[in-house]
Amino acid sequence: MHSEQILQKIKNENLRPISRSVFLFRKVSIWFLLAISTIFGAYAFAFFFLKTLYIDYDNWHYFASSYNRFLIENIPLIWVVLFILSLLLIFYLFKKTNKGYKYSIVFIGAGSLIISFSLGVVLSKILAQKGYFIEEFENERVMNWTDPESGRLSGEVLFSDDQYILLRDIKDDVWNVNTIYLLDNSKEVLQNNQLVSVIGRYDYENNFTACQIIPLNIDKMRFKPNPKNRPGAHLNQDNSFVNDICDLVINGK
Repeated sequence: MHSEQILQKIKNENLRPISRSVFLFRKVSIWFLLAISTIFGAYAFAFFFLKTLYIDYDNWHYFASSYNRFLIENIPLIWVVLFILSLLLIFYLFKKTNKGYKYSIVFIGAGSLIISFSLGVVLSKILAQKGYFIEEFENERVMNWTDPESGRLSGEVLFSDDQYILLRDIKDDVWNVNTIYLLDNSKEVLQNNQLVSVIGRYDYENNFTACQIIPLNIDKMRFKPNPKNRPGAHLNQDNSFVNDICDLVINGK
């Protein structure tokens, strides 16, 4: 009786057997997508990992009012989201494999994370050794330091004396930077480094007053000024930390 009901259901729903080639195609497709998802997850993690290495954590106070805000504005969260999405896709596809149903959610999730994480670390090392993205990340660091209205200026020192320096920024603009207020530690940095970051006050077009100077930690060979370079949009926020430094150096307050 039971078999008759099954046969009747097959007849009513007009079910047809699926050929072996279709099953094989589905199997290959699932494993192919699984491999692509794993590679994409590894790439997303590698890019995220490399990007975070070039964030100026030690100098966060020149950019934001709090460390948390600095992280939110600089950590590439989009790659974290893409990494998580790749893990979810890996989990979904693995459950679709012939034996995927046998494994628990925890096992598949942990396995996906470990594999993508491990491949991501290996890939990040390869990319770093080959120099991929490094110029882009260093260029972005310089861009972040190029916001004169917010008290940040960076570039190559073309000329210096006791009272001012000529500084060429990433946009190939030359700045006249007043250095008469600098303390000895900043003067020492200036003497020993051709690429520097200047903290100070914007006076007027291409004129800036320096209150502090720190090294610009990038490879000099990768510093390539170009009028086409355009720093990202900045909020031009009034930075109290920068203001305090300048008040102390210039006014002795």
